[in-house]
Amino acid sequence: MKYPPFVDLLALCRSVNLTNKRKKLNHVILQAWRAEACLGDLLQAKDCCAIIRAKVNNKVEKFGSDDQTIVKALLTSAVGLYARATSTSGKAEERGSIQLDRKKLSKEQNEDHSFLVSLRNHALAHVNPAHKVGDRLWHKVVVFAVPNDQGHLQPAAMTHETSWSRETLECLERMLPISINFLHQNFVEKLKAISKALTMRR
Repeated sequence: MKYPPFVDLLALCRSVNLTNKRKKLNHVILQAWRAEACLGDLLQAKDCCAIIRAKVNNKVEKFGSDDQTIVKALLTSAVGLYARATSTSGKAEERGSIQLDRKKLSKEQNEDHSFLVSLRNHALAHVNPAHKVGDRLWHKVVVFAVPNDQGHLQPAAMTHETSWSRETLECLERMLPISINFLHQNFVEKLKAISKALTMRR
């Protein structure tokens, strides 16, 4: 087959009969797409962290309301992107992740990875009021009552949610270079696999 100057490989695989060889090509193309997309998540998370870092004053950890909203949104996004790229699972029609090789991580790196994934699962994607970062609850839930003008107890409730965590930012800054390097190598390997599949004798 003589290919045109530009070939949409995913479209090509969908348009031909999936013989065994074509199925292999389709598989490696999807693997390359997954690696590239996961790498993109990590690079975006890195950009989020860079903006947070630029806003952080090493002596003052209090932000105005606008900056607090920005930092909270960026930190939540960065943790979510990290977990989506390196840990979360996906259904058959979803992209999924490319999980890190935990055996190649040090004890400290494994702890950092688990910290970020746990934070995403228990405090950001869901609300577990028992989840802590250090000795601080991420969601502090209070249900209380105060007397009204008639002397009856009036119930109320509140949740105090963490918006800024230096520990989380530093953990991301340690793990992102490692995971980006891993995903980049994985992506390059998948591209080589596509090249090999394309040049196989038909």
